[in-house]
Amino acid sequence: MKKKIFQLAAILAAFSMVFACSSREELDTDQYDDSAVVLQAYGPQPVVRGGQLRFVGSNLQKVVSVTIPDDNVITDIEVVASGTHSEIRITVPKETSMPGYPVLTLDDGSTITAKTQLTYSEPVSIESFSPAQILPGEVLTIKGDYLNLVHEVVFAENVKISENLFTAHDRYTIKLAVPETAQTGKIAVGTVDENNAGDDEALLKSLNLVQSETELVVKTAQGSLAASTVKAGATVTINGTDLTLVKKVVLEGATVTELTATATKLTFALPATATDGDVVMVMASGVEVVAGSLKTVVPTVSAVSPKPVKNGAELTISGTDLDLVTGVDFPHASGAAFEATASKITLTVSEKAQEGDITLHLANGKSVAAAFTLVKPTVTGFSANPAAAGSDLTVTGTDLDLVAAVTFGGDKKVELPEDATAEEFTIAVPTAAESAVFVLNLKNGSDIETIELAIDKPAGAYIGEFPETIYKPGDMFTVELINVEHLTDVLVDDAPVNYLVSGSLLYFVIPEGAKAGSQLTLVSDNGSVTYTMNIDPGTEVSYVLWSGNEDMGAWSNQPYVGEFGFFLNHTEFVPGDVIRFYLVPNADWWQMQIYDGNWGGQVCDAPNAENCTDGVWELEITQALLDKLNSLDNWGGLFVVQGEGVSIIQITATHYIPQETVIWEGNEDMGSWSNQPYVGEFGALATYGISAGASLRFYITPNADWWQMQIYDGNWGGQICDAPNADNCPDGVYDVVLTDDLITKLNSLDNWGGLLVVQGEGCTLTKISIIHLVK
Repeated sequence: MKKKIFQLAAILAAFSMVFACSSREELDTDQYDDSAVVLQAYGPQPVVRGGQLRFVGSNLQKVVSVTIPDDNVITDIEVVASGTHSEIRITVPKETSMPGYPVLTLDDGSTITAKTQLTYSEPVSIESFSPAQILPGEVLTIKGDYLNLVHEVVFAENVKISENLFTAHDRYTIKLAVPETAQTGKIAVGTVDENNAGDDEALLKSLNLVQSETELVVKTAQGSLAASTVKAGATVTINGTDLTLVKKVVLEGATVTELTATATKLTFALPATATDGDVVMVMASGVEVVAGSLKTVVPTVSAVSPKPVKNGAELTISGTDLDLVTGVDFPHASGAAFEATASKITLTVSEKAQEGDITLHLANGKSVAAAFTLVKPTVTGFSANPAAAGSDLTVTGTDLDLVAAVTFGGDKKVELPEDATAEEFTIAVPTAAESAVFVLNLKNGSDIETIELAIDKPAGAYIGEFPETIYKPGDMFTVELINVEHLTDVLVDDAPVNYLVSGSLLYFVIPEGAKAGSQLTLVSDNGSVTYTMNIDPGTEVSYVLWSGNEDMGAWSNQPYVGEFGFFLNHTEFVPGDVIRFYLVPNADWWQMQIYDGNWGGQVCDAPNAENCTDGVWELEITQALLDKLNSLDNWGGLFVVQGEGVSIIQITATHYIPQETVIWEGNEDMGSWSNQPYVGEFGALATYGISAGASLRFYITPNADWWQMQIYDGNWGGQICDAPNADNCPDGVYDVVLTDDLITKLNSLDNWGGLLVVQGEGCTLTKISIIHLVK
């Protein structure tokens, strides 16, 4: 398996032509002189050490020795031909020959020195290596020639070992330890240490590589699984040979680097994320060896009890290997909290869970199904059947606490009241309800058909199909009435409104004061029926307080405008509302001052031509100003306006309706102080431009007669408000007024702290919103 490469130029096929000189004048260098000794050429050039060197010329049979630098005197001369066409040959010394000028010594003692310097080719070669099969760490011996010129050994996949790691190195031998990263393949020797050559391009270009003709076999670990089925967390054992070479084990879903190994045995703990598939041992070289196929243990379910189980009750799942379970999902309700041992899982059935299969999840992605059934509510009777449309109906039955709403015939859905119990609830029958099967809409999203309920329609006027349109104050409300001939009056929030009936259609204008949840009552000569209207009052309501045309003259007029008893009659006005004065300049320069009616001082800065260029001056209402203006007597309950060069034509008041922005929504059961949910990202406060006076609103559902909750900022920097509980928050809605200090604190929290931490007992947090003004 010998292969060579030449570092210098290829051996010349022809001889080098040289000229020589003699040390004696009588020597004739004329190549045509039959008696003269002439050296015409020698070669090959360059020559291999230990190779044959040929000299041609005239009468070279007279040469008795040839001297090759340094001081290699060769007398063993082969005379190939004599006379005028003579040739002699010598063997170049293998060990001691150096570049220089060959010198021929004749039989008369004279010499001829070649005019051309003798050079050598030094072909690096690999003759053999041993052993042919080797383990990483064992010593490899490479035999060849000119190996002293070698500065690196290269294993398969370009693994380079520098000369300084050789354990032996001379012309004929290199010894080195096989690195862990070496793989089976041909080896090569190189004349440049590439690991330490850096960016020396000239040096790298001079690199010569000599490759072996056969492959070096680098042994790897070999092994097989002791057991093919293993439980997560248990020990996996591989038996085999050379197992200390293994650096990691790769499985489906996991990679293991914490290994315990001897030459014949390797063990590791099976990660929870590992799943079925090949077990692959990986060497430092990256070579992979399959030790076998592994199957992971999955839990078995032997029983689920009780059957059926009620939403909100405890459920037990029995079986084997249940400690492998990392997650539990009910149909329609994922992420249930649970406790598990190898033989049992206990958990509470979620309110949202529907009947079907419980899914038990493992860390490795596998899952196991456990079938379960749910308790279903029943209806045993109605307080009236037929029931009158628009009347109150009491429904009795069992497990009615599972019901969120009911649906009457005609697809009329009604939410259950808060005082509903497991045995009964009372609801209003929609006036548009039809006779049909009474349907229970459960809290878990499923529906149950019960018994037939007949509906008696109202004798008085009622709306056959209530519109889904969302109205605003000032909109025209149009609806078709049944029994319209009985209608005698129309009330909105118990206040009569002007209305018109045309045929069966009712028309009226939504009053300015209408708001979300406003009640519409149709009064008939034989009764009345009330509906909740779909009102969106928008974000603001404006009122005209005064209008006219008062020219201020030159401080000569003092009009009394704007009756502040107005505020007493509109209690929804709050700090933050705005009074606007509409002004018309009569000259280039104008100014005006605004006093309360008792001349108790200006109520705001004085508008003038410089600070009120658009003719609208705004005064924001503070609580102090509101209290002052509402306390003035009849004469003083006005504005006094004075000025020059300007007229006032109108004063309006704008009330901003608080808006609700949800910043968190979920279903966090506090347990018994066992849960600490991080909820509500308060970067939202800055995003929405919240100012002092806004509120955080918490929606809380009690789970017990007594409940309580505490609310901290995410850095546990202290409670942000008093603790809501069953006494101070009976309706389950708790408002926290935001001060400037609290807003600054919440907005300045870091990413983790920019939340709320909520703890409690006997209650569930469902929503957090911001109640704020939008201007």
